[in-house]
Amino acid sequence: MKKLLLGTTTLIGAASLFAGVALAETPKVTVGGYANFEAGYVSDDMDNTATATQNGISERPQAFRNDTQVDFKIDGKNDAGLGYGGEVDLLADTSVDVLGRGVNASKTFVYVDGNWGRFEGGSNVGADGTLKVDAGTIARATGGINGDWSYFANVNDQFLAQAALPLAYGTTITGIGAGLGTNLTGNHTEENLNKVTYYTPRWQGFQVGVSYLPDQINRGQTTFRYDQFGGQSDNIWAGGLNYDNKFGDFGLAAAATGEWGSSQLNTYEDLKAFALGAKLSYMGASLAGSYGDWGKSNTAKAANSKKTYYWDLGAAYEYGPFGASVTYLYSSVDCGTNAAFTNVPGGCGLGDVNGKNKFDSVSVGTDYKLAPGLTPYAEVTWYDENSALASGANDNKGYVVIVGTQLNF
Repeated sequence: MKKLLLGTTTLIGAASLFAGVALAETPKVTVGGYANFEAGYVSDDMDNTATATQNGISERPQAFRNDTQVDFKIDGKNDAGLGYGGEVDLLADTSVDVLGRGVNASKTFVYVDGNWGRFEGGSNVGADGTLKVDAGTIARATGGINGDWSYFANVNDQFLAQAALPLAYGTTITGIGAGLGTNLTGNHTEENLNKVTYYTPRWQGFQVGVSYLPDQINRGQTTFRYDQFGGQSDNIWAGGLNYDNKFGDFGLAAAATGEWGSSQLNTYEDLKAFALGAKLSYMGASLAGSYGDWGKSNTAKAANSKKTYYWDLGAAYEYGPFGASVTYLYSSVDCGTNAAFTNVPGGCGLGDVNGKNKFDSVSVGTDYKLAPGLTPYAEVTWYDENSALASGANDNKGYVVIVGTQLNF
């Protein structure tokens, strides 16, 4: 008994000493977030048609939109230099999340880091998303070609309307109020799928990141182990190489990112997609562009689709509190040759065969930092949707004007 008590006392003393060294500092919690209000005005060819509303009632041109999020960032470091913490971004609106990211939060993850790099685990943006470079990365206002215009626009088919690879673009199911990617109700972005990610330290401007995802459906507490809808991959690797450096007043950034996964059903193509992008800056001016190739990713093999791709280009200028940008996007979704398999996730509308759904948009935006954290903005985006449907019934073109204010805190 004496030996047992002595051994127990020694263990408790050692544990107490270790805790005093390793847990010398309590993690700090920082609260932040944003509140964004915007007024949108829409005018397009579908406004006065039955296909725009499903009930034949003409749509009014104006709508208001509110987007609010509260972020909790937890950061700590022990005496040995190990950084650790996490982030919880809570959705704080009076409706469900329009991106389909979840009910309560858009991000929840933990991390550890040091001079060897950084590991993240949870529902967060993957390495391919954080390392990418495209025209949207320099866009002002709501994000230009990757901005909020598509919350307001009409669509009646499947188009690639954002500069994004399949995981970030989301599940796109053809129909009214769908088909423009992550930015419409009913679509579900895969940006915050459950994943583990590793980033190397940045060295001489270079950084590498890689993420692993079990599949394209699980986020938060869900643990489905099968393809729910068809056209989904598992055992997914995503990541890329990023370069970012300055040479006097000049800045250069470039990235190569990609996504690879195996289809859960042998009747669908595997996930294979990549993007290349670059940005050149001089003082307050910048130019950026990218090319993204989806190939046949996640499409039904029987559809016989060939290649889906996009490219974008943009310019921006910032002077003091003022910023402005113009960005352009062109994309082509291959609809395949078998009509019976075109109306599926990742495919075109039923009847869109032997052709491509082509899309382009131009967005001009400006913003002004009126006060610390307070930025009013204005943006206008013109878009043109050309469906492969021979009748032209799914074609649409128009513009969206957005005026709003974002408060960052």
